[in-house]
Amino acid sequence: MVERSAALLVKGLTVLLGFSGSVIVVLCIVMAIAAVISSPFGIFVSGENTDADVKPLSQIVQELDAEFAARLVEIQQSAGNVDWVEYHYPGSADNTRIDNWMDIISVFAVKTVTDSENGMDVATLDATRIGIIRSVFWDMNSLESRVETIEHKETVTVEKEDGSTGEETVTRYERILHITVISQTAEQQAEIYRFTNEQIDLMKEMLSEEFRPLMYAMLGKDTDIGLTPEQLDLVQQHLPEGELGSEAVKLALTRLGDPYSQPKAGQDNYTDCSYLVQWVYRQLGINLPRTAAEQARYCLENGFIVSFTDLATGDLVFWSYESNGRFMNITHVGIYAGNGKVVDASSSREQVVYRDLFDSDKQVLFGRPSLSDFSQQDSPLSAQK
Repeated sequence: MVERSAALLVKGLTVLLGFSGSVIVVLCIVMAIAAVISSPFGIFVSGENTDADVKPLSQIVQELDAEFAARLVEIQQSAGNVDWVEYHYPGSADNTRIDNWMDIISVFAVKTVTDSENGMDVATLDATRIGIIRSVFWDMNSLESRVETIEHKETVTVEKEDGSTGEETVTRYERILHITVISQTAEQQAEIYRFTNEQIDLMKEMLSEEFRPLMYAMLGKDTDIGLTPEQLDLVQQHLPEGELGSEAVKLALTRLGDPYSQPKAGQDNYTDCSYLVQWVYRQLGINLPRTAAEQARYCLENGFIVSFTDLATGDLVFWSYESNGRFMNITHVGIYAGNGKVVDASSSREQVVYRDLFDSDKQVLFGRPSLSDFSQQDSPLSAQK
């Protein structure tokens, strides 16, 4: 990014000032590049340094995610024998893990560079800076746990010594390990760190749409939304005409590339998996619940369930990845787009994508909200007919 900008500036200003002014231009550019590198935005060129004592950010992310997973294992081992583990993620509508890595990096960069006493650049991620990233990571992702013991009294039939039978009350104890993961957004952590208005402005700029592709690249995220503009046109052209499910898919496709965030879903163009589904069907006159689990319950209780073999465009696919205490332990939802494809707000890719239908072993339910009588009577599509 810096090299391309510098090249353009050199060419443009040399023409304007004449060859004799090129030395001045180059000096100005060198100063500008130095200013960028010494600012929080220097993080975007950190991958250029390949010295032995530095690491790319994507590797740091993998190592800290592994450290996080190891701590979860330690918590479970220290709890002893439990009947099951239940996870809680405050701030997540679907009670699933919140990936706040982009928030972490923006907070780290601003905090590190603008520290009035020990400020340093973030263009080189050496051991010192990695230590600061780790500190910010754990400040923004804390773990709490407790074991709940539930007493169950049951009446059972027992055989006595004389051969007769009788009833006795026995007590059984059930142990549940509750693990709570509290993940802070950049805005929440900025308040905890007492960022100034200037620091907050820098942080928000780093999280803006313009810098998002650079963030994805640094973090090792797959930036592919699944369709080129030309492919998107073809997909839309081949959707069945006049069907509510097709309209749902078309609406979902308008959100391709929109950023994924559970705490920020509904703000600006942020969304998560269940908010995307709710938003799409709201445009069609169908009011679905907010969470994936409740959307599945809605489909089941209203007779809107279909089989996998009967999946049609606009149908909902529900996944369960862990025990989260919700209906059928459902943690994710996507909109079937036909031809074995799905549109969903992906937490792993941090955006809305079009991709192959995935993880068949985790799919637990399939629903068709368009079967609703309400949708047929009051949807915009019905009005057009």
